[in-house]
Amino acid sequence: MNQQQLPNWAWRYLERLNLTPPSTASYEFLELFSKRHLSFLPFENVSKLIYSTRNNSNGYFIPSVEQYVDNLFKYDFGGTCFVLNPYALQLLTLLGYDCYHVRLGESHIAILVQLPDFPDERLYLDFGSAAPIMKPVRFENMQNSSSFGADDIQLIPDDEQQGYYRFTRFRHGKFVNNHWSFNPNIRSKVGDFDEAIHKSYSKDAVFMTRLRVNLFQIDKGRTLSLINNKLTITTLDDKEIVRKLKDIEEVESIISEEFMLPKLPVRKAINLLRDLGTDIFHVENS
Repeated sequence: MNQQQLPNWAWRYLERLNLTPPSTASYEFLELFSKRHLSFLPFENVSKLIYSTRNNSNGYFIPSVEQYVDNLFKYDFGGTCFVLNPYALQLLTLLGYDCYHVRLGESHIAILVQLPDFPDERLYLDFGSAAPIMKPVRFENMQNSSSFGADDIQLIPDDEQQGYYRFTRFRHGKFVNNHWSFNPNIRSKVGDFDEAIHKSYSKDAVFMTRLRVNLFQIDKGRTLSLINNKLTITTLDDKEIVRKLKDIEEVESIISEEFMLPKLPVRKAINLLRDLGTDIFHVENS
């Protein structure tokens, strides 16, 4: 699409990432796009909890792309994989990239991109896994990892399923998990995830029973993770600071001053969780 024909939401999306449209689809822009996305838009379920109060006939609510982009500014929202990756794909497609979704496991959606510079391989992008995918991962060319500080993600050929790859997470050099696998030849559409999205809004689903906010602050060389009332700050030299936050006011202060997301309505999310049966100040964090 000609840049002059970009819809208003696309221009605003780029503005939120402090980017201008590329003249051509390139690896370099994708890498910058990835870093900006992970630095500016948090992986969080605050928005999901709030959207849950607006369930429609499907039993869940996904904002339109216009609402999504508006809320990036209005509330400092980011989201989980079901909004972050589909809308990133929509924008990249408008910018001239050849990309499609793949399914990882039963409940995760990611992006594969094909570039003229790499005609015989696909590149992996992911903004919705709280993982340091700071660049397009060339998993089919053995350049299959992306890391930041203590966190490292490797896309490894699956020994048990031919043609599949395992999303493998390491932290501090130690294996964490590899629950997700995907086949780059099997394309998915957002509609294929209707059942998974519906389940993700059930009262006992992961992101309906805890508070989660994650952000990579590349310029400061650190990762911020909030799970319920447990704040973890990890720096590039592998040091960790862990704090237990005692009340809503302290959570709000951390989100505003450390995460630099002053508009994120964490108080409302905490109260919604309490209504659903979870008191974030009296649960085990993991």
